[in-house]
Amino acid sequence: MSKLSERCEERKLQAQLLAEKYNGLVEEQKKLENQRLQTKAEFEMKNAQYIELVELVKEEEGVQEPVDQIVE
Repeated sequence: MSKLSERCEERKLQAQLLAEKYNGLVEEQKKLENQRLQTKAEFEMKNAQYIELVELVKEEEGVQEPVDQIVE
């Protein structure tokens, strides 16, 4: 094989390795994006539950405050 043919094969192998690395990173990015979206959905659900509980506590305290005022 001539020097140019050898260099051409080397560059081809390098390009293939880089393409494989790139494709692997694209797949990893997709997985991370899915994890991010799942975590965000879980957060939003838990946050909504928290807000609901805070509202219930406020309602409960609101009901208790007038009773406390009457007792005093």
